[in-house]
Amino acid sequence: MKERLIDRLMNLEFELGEIRMKVVDAAFVFCLFVFAFMLRIRLLPIESADYFGFLEKWMQTIRDYGGYRSLSMAISNYTSPYMYIMTLLSYLEGNDLYALKLVSVFFDYLAAWAVFLILYRMTGKVRKSIFGMAAVLLSPTVIIDSAYWCQCDIIYSAFLLYSFYYFLKDDSRRSAVFFGLSFIFKLQSLFLLPFFLIMWLKRRTILLRHYLYVPVIYLISILPAWLLGRDLRELLLVYFDQSGYYPWGTLNYPNAYTLLGEAMPDLRHADQISGAGTFMTIMLLGCIAYYLYTSKVRLTDELMVTLALFTVAMTVYLLPHMHDRYGFLIDLFAVIYGVYNVRRLPVCCGFMLVSVLTFMPYLIAVNIVPQQYIAIGLFLLILFVGYDLYGQIRKNITEPESSPSASEAASPTP
Repeated sequence: MKERLIDRLMNLEFELGEIRMKVVDAAFVFCLFVFAFMLRIRLLPIESADYFGFLEKWMQTIRDYGGYRSLSMAISNYTSPYMYIMTLLSYLEGNDLYALKLVSVFFDYLAAWAVFLILYRMTGKVRKSIFGMAAVLLSPTVIIDSAYWCQCDIIYSAFLLYSFYYFLKDDSRRSAVFFGLSFIFKLQSLFLLPFFLIMWLKRRTILLRHYLYVPVIYLISILPAWLLGRDLRELLLVYFDQSGYYPWGTLNYPNAYTLLGEAMPDLRHADQISGAGTFMTIMLLGCIAYYLYTSKVRLTDELMVTLALFTVAMTVYLLPHMHDRYGFLIDLFAVIYGVYNVRRLPVCCGFMLVSVLTFMPYLIAVNIVPQQYIAIGLFLLILFVGYDLYGQIRKNITEPESSPSASEAASPTP
């Protein structure tokens, strides 16, 4: 049968940097981008409680105080970089709601491309990587957070994904720079820090001297606001101030404190339980670090993605004061985890379902499933990933654990 012209055209190959793909792949990506944007356009008119309760008022205050001059004031509890974005948007004529949401939508695409690069680095397969990119753009977590809710969690998460990508490429400097860019937007960037610390212990990629970029980037980010008159102490301690906003064990996130009843508003034993939970989290992550540090294990890309997902999920599940959106990063790493091995896609979908069920009480004032049940489901998902991680570690052990010889075991202790 004679090959059609369209078939010949679609099968032409071209290179995009290090990536080699066919025209049909590029055409699909173009359609994916267009339809993902059209989907988001339909959601832009929705005003969430966070928008008319906070963001709309902040935008008006910025205009009332003269645009960039407002940067001298503590208008919000957000860090300076996002306030710079809001200030720039205040000079535009048009709909503030649309403008703020479109900033987050732009980072939806940057995050999707980061996932493409990570999967392509891991597999060398264009179509699997495109599938990962599509999973991000069509993820209910990502769509709801940016286009519906008018939140900006995708910004710090996108930078973290690029940090992880450059980590996989053994580029410690760029990985640290992108980690720093993530940190200046949200303190939740620290959820990935336990993974990077474990990798430093294993002498994989991470060089501590490059992480001096993080405080330098933060200082540069607050410089414009300080020069315009903002109090330097406020700028330096913004994250410490944020940590006191939510004294409860959980703020509608289905973590361990939900099972303890610490979502109750009477703050019963909140300080004591939160303190104990923080130390418990550090201890459990320390156990993981100890086990991996003392194991002669080959660090495959698959193992590191699984470890990143597991440590991020454990951190969010066990630390106190978690907000209902703090599992956002879990879902993005779950996409990489699930797409790399399609048999794990149900786990990825499970994490996303947890996020959607967690969002609903705030967005539509409906508890579809009791939060305690969601917390149990999330625990089972984390347990599965941990068991999978253990299996991968045992599979990639390069040197058996040392044990005493038979004669040593038999000889009595003096």
